[in-house]
Amino acid sequence: MSAQQFTAVQVNLFCDDVELVAGFFRALGFAEVFRTPAEGHPEHLEVDAAGTRIGLTSAGAANRIARLGVGAQRHASTEVVFWCADVDAAFTAAIDAGGSAVSPPQDSPDGRLRYGWVRDPEGHQVKFVSSR
Repeated sequence: MSAQQFTAVQVNLFCDDVELVAGFFRALGFAEVFRTPAEGHPEHLEVDAAGTRIGLTSAGAANRIARLGVGAQRHASTEVVFWCADVDAAFTAAIDAGGSAVSPPQDSPDGRLRYGWVRDPEGHQVKFVSSR
């Protein structure tokens, strides 16, 4: 199988409260592009993040429907990285949207990048980075 057979990339984050985490990503400016069920409390919701979809999936629904054996993340073992024009502004917006600071914006030791880390309201680690 070649990489050319793949048509898109999506990252899914398992959540206890899909709507809570979706509110965080919407506050960062990411548009909601899919939701199920269409009305009421979502079991799965997707936002568009610069052309890549981020799925927010109820861990309970994933276990009930597909027996995935997943849970909401409590300790960071992965991160979603957003390249952006202004790391400081993105970091501040994330905190204002209910995120918590992990590491404030800083320049890389070689001065080529600026980056900072937050966690969304359920603990998914998010990194903002820009070239200098």
